[in-house]
Amino acid sequence: MTVDSNTSSGRGNDPEQIDLIELLLQLWRGKMTIIVAVVIAILLAVGYLMIAKEKWTSTAIITQPDAAQVATYTNALNVLYGGNAPKISEVQANFISRFSSAFSALSEALDNQKEREKLTIEQSVKGQALPL
Repeated sequence: MTVDSNTSSGRGNDPEQIDLIELLLQLWRGKMTIIVAVVIAILLAVGYLMIAKEKWTSTAIITQPDAAQVATYTNALNVLYGGNAPKISEVQANFISRFSSAFSALSEALDNQKEREKLTIEQSVKGQALPL
């Protein structure tokens, strides 16, 4: 039994193999090109950050809470008011009314700043008060 040794120099003659040492040498020879490209990319990124204006956008759909979502609050009102506690439908309507008022006040406060910010409140379904 004989075993042939193909690893005489550690480098095969297969053209499909990548010579890592040769690759590193080529990268080292082209280091100035790589450095210049990286510096240009960084300068372009910094320039964009200086010129571009920040704009944040968020969208949310707000609906009237259902009975399960205000059940704990309704139970607390029943404990406090006893038989005169408001109905669930009144609690739901009051909640969304307060929320809408608070959001409108926030919108006005943002609009009255030195650097104005825009907060828009639109109806999801035209002609209906809810959902916002």
